[in-house]
Amino acid sequence: MTARRTGAAVVYNPWIKEAKALAEALARRLESAGPVWLASLEEFEQRRDRAGDCAVVVSVGGDGTILGIVRATMQGDVPLVGVNLGRVGYMTELSPAEALERIGDYVGSAAWVEERAMLDVCVRRHDGETTSIVHGLNEAVVGRAGISRPVWVDVEVDDAPLVAYAADAVMVATATGSTGYSLSAGGPILYPESTSLLLKPVSPQLSLDAGLVLAPNAVVALIPGGTDSAMLTVDGVDEMVLRPGDAVDVRRSAHVARFLRTGPRQHLSPGLRQRLGSPPRSRERSTEPPAEGA
Repeated sequence: MTARRTGAAVVYNPWIKEAKALAEALARRLESAGPVWLASLEEFEQRRDRAGDCAVVVSVGGDGTILGIVRATMQGDVPLVGVNLGRVGYMTELSPAEALERIGDYVGSAAWVEERAMLDVCVRRHDGETTSIVHGLNEAVVGRAGISRPVWVDVEVDDAPLVAYAADAVMVATATGSTGYSLSAGGPILYPESTSLLLKPVSPQLSLDAGLVLAPNAVVALIPGGTDSAMLTVDGVDEMVLRPGDAVDVRRSAHVARFLRTGPRQHLSPGLRQRLGSPPRSRERSTEPPAEGA
């Protein structure tokens, strides 16, 4: 029988000036709920074995901090709370001021768990060797390897040829990744708990740049063509040079990222709503008569 998890880990990005002080303040507020482990992101990744003993991990930083924490906690299914000190904050729900007031809500019964799909990314080398699987939360991207020419990528879905792109890059993204690089390239936004995969070219030549939403159980093969090397990047962190004849297989992972939320389900993050434009108008109808000529 699995032991009941208690306490929390508060993990901060040491490269953000205000992060450590805020993390210390949050740790003090959580002490009444159980033991608290305060750690930098590097310390947390080195001692990820301790993460499985925590009931919750609080991330103090930006989306990049969350990516590091997710990789360390995905096998233990430990839920995260994101406090945004970064520039974007699409995966976070709390501002620093809100976190100091409301952090207790996330270790009580008020929160619910939002599960985000992840990716398994595997490289098949031309000589038959298979590279170990890399896990990603956002996207796997096959792009140019340092040359100012488009990369040629053949795309297969479930072993059937789908399309061939000449583009700056071709990516397979999750719902979380649909609000990142894919969105910057003009892709659609998937709702947060969607398990579908998104195929999106970046600046393609002689073909549509529309994204394709694929079935959750699809296996996507990205096969660079031509004689030039290409580059595989997963979540902007893991990089791997691809030689002619290599192939990249991308599928939905058995692991998920788990986020604690207190807002209504299917709501977009505050950072994403802000990027989309002005806040929605009130549902209340105006009692004033319409302007003349309206």
